[in-house]
Amino acid sequence: MKRKPLTVIDRTRPALPLPVSYQLELESVWGKRWGAQNEIGKLREVLVQMPGSELAPPPRKQYKWYGLTSKIDLGRIREEHQQFVDVLKSEGVNVHSMNAPEGAHGPYSVLQGLWGTRDYGFVVDGGAIVCRPSLPWDRGAEPWWAKSILELGCPILLTVHGRGTLEGGNVIWLDSTHVCIGRSIRTNQDGIDQASFVLKSVGVEEIRVVPIPGWMDNLDWPAGGFAHLDCVFGYVDSGLALIYPAAVPFDFLEYLKQLGVRLIEVSPDEAKDYACNTLAIKPGKVLMLEGFRVSRRKLERQGVDVIPVEMDEFKKAGGGPHCATAPLIRDPAPKL
Repeated sequence: MKRKPLTVIDRTRPALPLPVSYQLELESVWGKRWGAQNEIGKLREVLVQMPGSELAPPPRKQYKWYGLTSKIDLGRIREEHQQFVDVLKSEGVNVHSMNAPEGAHGPYSVLQGLWGTRDYGFVVDGGAIVCRPSLPWDRGAEPWWAKSILELGCPILLTVHGRGTLEGGNVIWLDSTHVCIGRSIRTNQDGIDQASFVLKSVGVEEIRVVPIPGWMDNLDWPAGGFAHLDCVFGYVDSGLALIYPAAVPFDFLEYLKQLGVRLIEVSPDEAKDYACNTLAIKPGKVLMLEGFRVSRRKLERQGVDVIPVEMDEFKKAGGGPHCATAPLIRDPAPKL
């Protein structure tokens, strides 16, 4: 079917540059209105990766190097992932696979974190920012993410490079114009600065950098700190969020309150197993790891519809529903 031109063209004269914005041409040129520049708009399309043999238990003395708390049951984690995908599909989400090969290796190690598609890139209005992981067992996974979204037809606006590091788990949207980025052991200021150029070009008015405590030799709770902002901060509805306050600076709490964001405090016992790592399906409806009764009750008292998902094996690898998904298309969401 012939598409209607976006502007009138006089073909009797020499061709000149067209005064049509990239955003107006996006769907015509790239097939879809790619963009997930918020946390809570109706989730339409997402990228996932089925866990595979890359999670085969390493020697016990290497568990901490890989960030594992204990041995992962490969059969069980695959079952949990499939159940998770089934829930997404039942909510009307179009689920795509990253299709990285099982047991894929990067330049330093087996790519143990392939299942965490959130970390390798994120999609803003108009295209993707390809991230650059920090830790050696993730470095080299980003080309699989980039290849997958290009095959889907999503343009790439930036690839973090040089000495920059940036992981999508550190990116939390408050709305399409306000974004929080955790600066941690997994994301440095260089990576944030590189991404900021693109973020400002797509309408972001404020980028709030949030320092996150990390680790040196001791990963044991509570000394081990956190890798990503989405481990301690989960935006669940317009102006409503879960937070573990001990893991963020006090001025970040003040900042959120000044913006009118209501905060639900998560206890240490639930925070350490990623109660904040929620995934919104639409405003006020979230997927949450099963078992967090206190945090769930607090959410439900605020009118949030909570769908519990069993992902116990993922906790051992350091994440939950937010980590396991890379949103590609979301509907617009309310602004603060």
